[in-house]
Amino acid sequence: MEAPNEAILWITLIVMLAGLAGSVLPGLPGVPLIFISGLVYAFATDFEYVGGLTVAFLGLFAAIALVLDFVATAYGARRFGASNWGTAGGAIGGIVGALIGALFLGIGALFGLVLGAIGGVFLGEYLRQRRGDRAAGEAQVAPRFGREDWRRTSRAAGGVLIGYVASAIVQGLLGLLSVVVFVLALFN
Repeated sequence: MEAPNEAILWITLIVMLAGLAGSVLPGLPGVPLIFISGLVYAFATDFEYVGGLTVAFLGLFAAIALVLDFVATAYGARRFGASNWGTAGGAIGGIVGALIGALFLGIGALFGLVLGAIGGVFLGEYLRQRRGDRAAGEAQVAPRFGREDWRRTSRAAGGVLIGYVASAIVQGLLGLLSVVVFVLALFN
């Protein structure tokens, strides 16, 4: 049987590879999973092979990846024509979707983030239109959401997808960098 450190190392590397795949595929936490596996390995080996500085770098990369998901999708929506209402709806929808996707639906946080952000953009734009109709003094039961509104909102939702793809590319690079930093720490 292998030494415990080797067994722990192989398990850690397998989990890191799953995290690397998850950094570009929806359903797995990706870079945060790489950080958690590196942290567990460091604790399990009493920081003998992987030091606190390495763990801090892995944590920094994970934090950047988490924030990047929300910022990229909101920026994509805004860049492609969402109003403040749509951008805020996309950000709130992304957070809610990520939580619901990870905790309840089993679809994963990233997939939930994208679906929630798209739904949030549509809801935010709908509420903006509804508020605009009320402010204009129009007394109607159902707010109008015309063809141009749908077109602009659909473009903004497309921006969410583009933001997600850009985020996935950067997260893939952050995941790869995290694994490289971990492996280099093992040999130093």
